[in-house]
Amino acid sequence: MRRLFVALGLLLMVGSASAQDTYYSIFSYSGFIPKVSLNDRSASLQTALLPKMYTERSAYGDLRWVQDNDTALVNFWDSSGTDILHVMSELAGLDWKDGEFNVYVVRNAPSTGSGEPVIIPYGGIVENGLTAAVPTDNRLKLNLIYQLAQRMLAQAIQPEDSVYLPVAAHPLMRPSPYRRDVVAMLLALGTARVVMGMDSTDAAWNSAFWQQHFPGRQILETYLMGKWVLTPDQPLVYWISQEPYGSELVRATRPPRPAEEDYSRPQRLFVAGLPLKGELGFSTRINDDNRLVIDQIDTYRLAYANGLREGDIIRRVDGSLVRTQRALVEKLLDRLADPGSTTIEIVRDGQRQVLAFQRIMLPNWESPDWDSNMIDSVGNDSLPADTSQDIYDLNIPH
Repeated sequence: MRRLFVALGLLLMVGSASAQDTYYSIFSYSGFIPKVSLNDRSASLQTALLPKMYTERSAYGDLRWVQDNDTALVNFWDSSGTDILHVMSELAGLDWKDGEFNVYVVRNAPSTGSGEPVIIPYGGIVENGLTAAVPTDNRLKLNLIYQLAQRMLAQAIQPEDSVYLPVAAHPLMRPSPYRRDVVAMLLALGTARVVMGMDSTDAAWNSAFWQQHFPGRQILETYLMGKWVLTPDQPLVYWISQEPYGSELVRATRPPRPAEEDYSRPQRLFVAGLPLKGELGFSTRINDDNRLVIDQIDTYRLAYANGLREGDIIRRVDGSLVRTQRALVEKLLDRLADPGSTTIEIVRDGQRQVLAFQRIMLPNWESPDWDSNMIDSVGNDSLPADTSQDIYDLNIPH
């Protein structure tokens, strides 16, 4: 497979990104790609992204800075834009629906960017009043490809596009740093390895920048990398359609929820030995291997809602070892201050798993105003694995 991607990268025709019917014999593919333009002149967008910042500084001045410094990105798009659009469509198994759209290049943004519209920060990422510099090498090119992958997947879930309904309805296509973001990055990495080369792509992906700015990294590397191999014959839509609703990946990344109880007559129960207050609700012990193990857990609080169970052996939180309950609790609470950024690596029944740990507003069980409708529904996530596959006995267009 490594040789295949290298060969594709060498043999792809190079052209500008324009609306046209293209044909690449290496893929045996003929399809439409949109006209895409880099727009580094939208001061109104720059202001809207960070309105507080741009009450004190000039958005026009920052965009002039972008125009003076984004030559490398413009040259990359001019030489490889058509290849990116084509390869992404082929590896996704999806057609581009847009006739044309802009990629907005701004100086500062509150995140790594956006897929709708496509926004790429060229100067800094502003979080909590601090600005972190954005790299302008292959790490930035990977971000451009990633945001385009986000846009492509967003197209597939439009209600008028019934062709891809079986894929669009899949839980993994729901917006989440552990679901659609992860799937989009898998598509971006596959595309980048063809266009940029494997070594350049892998170096960018393994950089400190992407380790810091991609919350779903551990989910991607645990469940998808090396398992979902994207090719024109087995593109992304094929792999999504083959993933049962009850799979380990879907369970590990589903939105947290309270325990399934008889909510018609709520009665708050307390677990002996656990404090009555606190949102996590678990205790731990040390096993014979000196590992931290979930000893007791309150089914009405956040740890259970996120999938932790009694007997789970805790290995790492966001890749870092934890050896005491205090360290575990402090790390989880600290990470939850930044929603959607925490993963817990556990061992359950001898099998390594990774859980996405997320904050939700749990019901106030003691309140007389408690209403079961407060619970965040996860819909088809609850389908049993042995029946969900029936939904996908369809021919997915490649």
